[in-house]
Amino acid sequence: LGGHLAYRQAAGSNHAESVAHLVPLGWHDLCELKDLPEGRPVARRLGYIDLFVLRIGEGVTVLADHCSHLAGPLHQGQLVSNEGTVCVVCPWHGSAFRLSDGTVAHGPATAPQPYFETRIRRDGVLQVRPAPI
Repeated sequence: LGGHLAYRQAAGSNHAESVAHLVPLGWHDLCELKDLPEGRPVARRLGYIDLFVLRIGEGVTVLADHCSHLAGPLHQGQLVSNEGTVCVVCPWHGSAFRLSDGTVAHGPATAPQPYFETRIRRDGVLQVRPAPI
């Protein structure tokens, strides 16, 4: 039963790629803040990594785009409030992740989404780096 659940059903598996080794140390330019739509998630690419990017005013949230459950595209997911915290819900199986840090609000996902720290340069360029684990 355990093998069937783990290998056939992928129960409890983490399908979000660990991104720390895929991104060189330091801050990386992603895009200009003005190029991001207000309040609507979009996908952006940083090297080999697809990112979920959401701008609300001057604040930007960046997570790995592929859901840790079965790699669904989070940028196509719905934004919801879960116990006062804004979450993104994966469009494939309904896992919800907190935008504040990528932790799981509810499953079926059991592993958090890789989260990126963000900052805006004075010239309006959004920079990102993987958050420390």
